[in-house]
Amino acid sequence: MTKTGGYDSRIERMGQAFFYLGLAFEILIVILDKSSWINPVEGQMFRVTFLFFVLKVCCTKYSAREWGAIFLAGAVAAVCYLISTRDEAVRAVVFVVSMKGIDHKKAMKLTFWGTIAGLLVLAGLAFAGVLGEVVDAGAGYGFKAAIPRLCLGVGNSNALACMIWALMTLGIYLYHERMRLPHFLLLLLLCAAVYAATVTRTALLVMLVTVAGAALMRYSKKLRESKWVYGGGIVLVLLEVAFSMYAAHISTWYDFLEDWQIKLDRVLTGRIVSIYAFENGGGVLENWKLFGDPDYIEYFDMGYVRLFFWYGIVPGACAILLVCLLIRQCQKKRDAFGYVLVMSFALYTLTEAHAVSVYLARNYVLLLMGAYWTAMLPGNARGRTAYWWRFWTLFASGGKNR
Repeated sequence: MTKTGGYDSRIERMGQAFFYLGLAFEILIVILDKSSWINPVEGQMFRVTFLFFVLKVCCTKYSAREWGAIFLAGAVAAVCYLISTRDEAVRAVVFVVSMKGIDHKKAMKLTFWGTIAGLLVLAGLAFAGVLGEVVDAGAGYGFKAAIPRLCLGVGNSNALACMIWALMTLGIYLYHERMRLPHFLLLLLLCAAVYAATVTRTALLVMLVTVAGAALMRYSKKLRESKWVYGGGIVLVLLEVAFSMYAAHISTWYDFLEDWQIKLDRVLTGRIVSIYAFENGGGVLENWKLFGDPDYIEYFDMGYVRLFFWYGIVPGACAILLVCLLIRQCQKKRDAFGYVLVMSFALYTLTEAHAVSVYLARNYVLLLMGAYWTAMLPGNARGRTAYWWRFWTLFASGGKNR
């Protein structure tokens, strides 16, 4: 091994260590958030994870086009932060770009098993009466208010169902090659059990769609390789965004809605009206700004609406564009189950904001984005690479790859 090779190898190992430390902290933050304990140092923990991912970026070589993409995405995220005071966009950009050179499936397995372990600890603490409740009796709306629903220490039954859906989707991605028909039947039983325990219809619907989509991709080579399937996914994402814009446009009190709009809102269990139900009109379309606003802190369920409301039209549009490019990349890489994962999250985000939050480790699409972002860039993939402190060598004629 040459001196340069050994030097690069040591830096690479340091970068890998920084990344996995940051990811482990992000998973821990998610688990603490799901518990009934209020984490007084959450902000400080976010700063620590951000530092780890920045250090990983510092230990990674990028090409000129990759550095250009980093600076462009960083500029949009920085403007979003400076105007809205939300730092999640900056953290998400650094997290994604730090994944260059990372085995994304290894990172996903750490996320999968680390999150499961954390949830089991919370369930154990709830059963022991130490922290949290096993059942959130009396919680919910309408007929759910009279039904004791399982929560297993994660705050409420909706959150439990949401986490099981997300982990099921990630598990399918990680282990689809081993799956056979009995496994899909077991997943259908899981869907039924989760609904029986939590009475969460949204999670049930998306879980069933995810299992069906995974089974179709598993047994139909024609579907796996069809460009129309992936193109249809992009169209579906855009239609979901369009519907969310419409919901934000019409959101108001029932007294001012048409009868059919009221029926539509009730099908969505009040999610359209909940956008408006704040002193300033909340996330209604007319309140959207180019880069958000520091006063926009309201929480409501519809994920795409929250994305554009919290962070702004420009960052929101960039995020949707990246999702569409990711779907296209799944087609190129023949990653049919990556496509299933993206579409499952896209569908869930229509009605819930699980993926639109300050918690990076619960948005598994970011892990897939981190795996493919360099391949998504236009132009020739080959070229010289350099660390940030040798960035100028990329533009010097005859310079070496350092």
